[in-house]
Amino acid sequence: MSEKNSIETLIVRYLKQEIDEHELRILDAWLEESPENKSYFFQLKNVSDEAIYLSFTPESVGEESWQKMKKRMFPEKTEIILSKKQFFKNNLFFSYFKYSAIILLTLSIGWGISEFRYHSQNLSSNTEEVVYNEISVQKGGRANTLMLSDGSKVILNAATKFRYPANFATDTRTVYLEGEAYFEVTKDVKRPFIVKVKRQDITVLGTTFNVEAYEDFPFSVVTLLSGSVALKAFDDKGKVISHMLLRPNQKAFFDNYSGSLSVENVNAALVTSWVRGEFKFKDAPLIAIITHLEHYYNVRIHLDDQRLGCIKYTGTFSLDQNIEEVLKIIDYEKAFIFKKIGKDIYISRN
Repeated sequence: MSEKNSIETLIVRYLKQEIDEHELRILDAWLEESPENKSYFFQLKNVSDEAIYLSFTPESVGEESWQKMKKRMFPEKTEIILSKKQFFKNNLFFSYFKYSAIILLTLSIGWGISEFRYHSQNLSSNTEEVVYNEISVQKGGRANTLMLSDGSKVILNAATKFRYPANFATDTRTVYLEGEAYFEVTKDVKRPFIVKVKRQDITVLGTTFNVEAYEDFPFSVVTLLSGSVALKAFDDKGKVISHMLLRPNQKAFFDNYSGSLSVENVNAALVTSWVRGEFKFKDAPLIAIITHLEHYYNVRIHLDDQRLGCIKYTGTFSLDQNIEEVLKIIDYEKAFIFKKIGKDIYISRN
């Protein structure tokens, strides 16, 4: 398979929400290679978005847009003569989008949230000003539990900032997160609960989910335990560029650089182990484990060889253990040398 065909396969998998984390990284690297690659990607994506959000019928896609997309999907098969109506009727890819979009529309009507606004500061239809409180958990801190005015529970992880109103507005419940938090949201059909993170809105009615949105993470991650979650991602100008619905035991990755959004099935209990005072990881690369350790223990960890970061580990440790004990658990094969100077830890091969 040629490189171009391989990339187009990844784009289709992305649009169908079937792409995994490894494939997403490949697609992300390709997008960063040139402006032309990004333009090619978003032209295809915009056409599929148009099919979903206008009327969910073949007629919603303009003939000119359809011809452009057909040329890109079949660049070397000029003999293919297929009308857009036939294509949408026969192609399972767009059938998938059609029914996913209908589900999203139904939820939006039921919630009264047919459109989200990323930059809007008018959080309430009331004339009363909404007063926000802010709470921070420092690096090296332990989980902090917070009860909101609607009865929702939020548990904040280390290195996290959370802004929330003393009392929610009458039409929506909006909070702001930078870091990681676990949410148990009280159901309120009249007021959707919206978590705003960097370039993304997470909207629910009543559900349980976990959000990782650290400033120093290349990805924002949303993991759903129960209920349902609607995600919308935005570009730097506030325009919607990605959207999806999550089911329980699914995790969504939003790439803060390319704007791509993907989903994979996971064990949600594993992701939220930190709420129970543990850190569990399965086939996780060392570089990802290190990032969490830096937040939990307020240290800076340096790898002598960046290739070490790709080594994968499975394990569990208690957050009550000190950093030296944790590093010994990771280095069960005695392959590394650790050197600690103040808050800096240097890791090299043995």
